[in-house]
Amino acid sequence: MEKNPSEITIHQAAKWYARLQASDCGNAERVEFQHWLELDPCHAQAYESVRAAASLISDKWASDPRMAALAAEALGDPADRKKLSNAESSRSGGSFNYVRHLAAAVCCIGIGLFFTTYQNHRAVDEVRTEVYVNHEITRKRVDLIDGSVVHLDVGAKMNVTMTSSERRLELKTGRALFDVAHDKTRPFSVSALGSEVVALGTRFQVELKEQEHAVNVILAEGSVAVSDIGGADAWREVLVPGQELKINTQSNSPLKINVNVDALTSWSKGVLVFDGMPLGNVLEELNRYSQTRVVLGDNTLARIPIAGHFLAGGDSSEFVETLTDILPLRSVRTGANEIVLFQTHETPKH
Repeated sequence: MEKNPSEITIHQAAKWYARLQASDCGNAERVEFQHWLELDPCHAQAYESVRAAASLISDKWASDPRMAALAAEALGDPADRKKLSNAESSRSGGSFNYVRHLAAAVCCIGIGLFFTTYQNHRAVDEVRTEVYVNHEITRKRVDLIDGSVVHLDVGAKMNVTMTSSERRLELKTGRALFDVAHDKTRPFSVSALGSEVVALGTRFQVELKEQEHAVNVILAEGSVAVSDIGGADAWREVLVPGQELKINTQSNSPLKINVNVDALTSWSKGVLVFDGMPLGNVLEELNRYSQTRVVLGDNTLARIPIAGHFLAGGDSSEFVETLTDILPLRSVRTGANEIVLFQTHETPKH
């Protein structure tokens, strides 16, 4: 799926659109524009959105006074507002000034803000759901159209629905870290297995564990409210930074605990930080990012606490070598893509 242009990219496109309409725009600038256009596929997508926006503004200008009022307010300068209000009278002559003011309106208002506001005025919501899936063996960054950023872990899948009144996401599988752009007029919610997290300008993580019928919510910054939207006995919990809410959908009794947020969200930066995590859980984390799986030949080893920093997607054999060097463990490669750990009664080297 093609990613959506960021707000910064759209703003750059609007500025280029305005500049290219100017009579003093020279060849050097047009060459620079072509270079900018070729740097990223999103640039062409953003420019086309701006061009289409200007066309829509011109179509709606005469028929919808609210559109003109919104643009005039954004332009701010009384002289510009007067020119803008008279622009329609010169439109039939193909006036350059009219095109310039269209570009100025798009640039000053900001394409996203303009259409969000215009949609609110029209009280019309065009509902469209985007689906994002991470099929890679590394994390995936998703830039949403509202400026929010989502980091999808390996195997994660989510649906995103953006409207003028709400931002509604559903985590279907896996784990995701959400860095939410502040917008007090549009709540940002993430649902998973009958639980819903609602936030306004915050940073939090949601992990869905289907086999365990569980959802874990970790708050890094801001504040979130987590509630039950699928069960008969409704509940609601408010988290503060540094807290995790463990939800078992079968028991319907959420558990709130204090955690090391930096360690539990470090995967989003490509690093795995373990702060006394049991070896069994450590291997679950490492195996997400490697073709070679490391498994335990003795389940009693799963409780060994592990501390350290490791690269997500690093060489599994190097991790095993480090582990067997400091712990009474031995490794056996049982296949091209599997290493098994067993206990040894030798004295640790360190």
